[in-house]
Amino acid sequence: MTTTPPREQSAATTDPGQAPGVGRIALGLTALLGPLLLAVATGIVPYGTGDSDKDIVKDIAAHRTLTEVSVWGWILGGLALVVGILVVGLLAMRHSPKLGLWGTLLFGTGLLAISFTPSMDVVALGGLDKGVSQDALVKVTDGTYALPVVGVPTLYFVAAHVVGAILLGTALLRGRVIPAWAAWSLILAMPINVAGYAGSLMPVTVLSFLLLATGFGAAGLVVVRHGTGWTRTS
Repeated sequence: MTTTPPREQSAATTDPGQAPGVGRIALGLTALLGPLLLAVATGIVPYGTGDSDKDIVKDIAAHRTLTEVSVWGWILGGLALVVGILVVGLLAMRHSPKLGLWGTLLFGTGLLAISFTPSMDVVALGGLDKGVSQDALVKVTDGTYALPVVGVPTLYFVAAHVVGAILLGTALLRGRVIPAWAAWSLILAMPINVAGYAGSLMPVTVLSFLLLATGFGAAGLVVVRHGTGWTRTS
């Protein structure tokens, strides 16, 4: 009678002295990079989120290059954040399956929902490049934001990314996967993010992304050292 050989240990339980592979290093760095890029993109945007559409279009027209750099920061940061959510989510699910799964699904689908809505910065930049008047762009902005197809995904994003981040942070906190201060940074990051946007407090919004970077960075460091726990060593 033969017996099935035991499974090899997961990466999360391997010898911490073992040198991490390139893949684990890349995942860990990407998890940190996403929120940092979003912090930079938010910090350099030339308008306040509480400004009127007229003032926003006016500021974009006066700072086109800066706005375009900010847009690129959002694009690259958003792509990196997708990877970061998967990295943190896998690590969280390893230690708290239900919280980790729901946190990943909510945060991930929230980010997906907002990506389906048009970027008014891009619309304004394109219109200005083609000579469209600022008054016309303001009307386009007003009309676009009034559409349910924009408003509903935006509302879902607001709720989903807040709850998702809280669940991921709670899972990591309960599992003692990362230091408690880093887990709390993740838990508090997105509620602070919403408060910053709602109050047109850009420094607070930047702070929220730095808090997210703290939590994601701590989780990424665990992945670099030990893996997510979902892959087996060779």
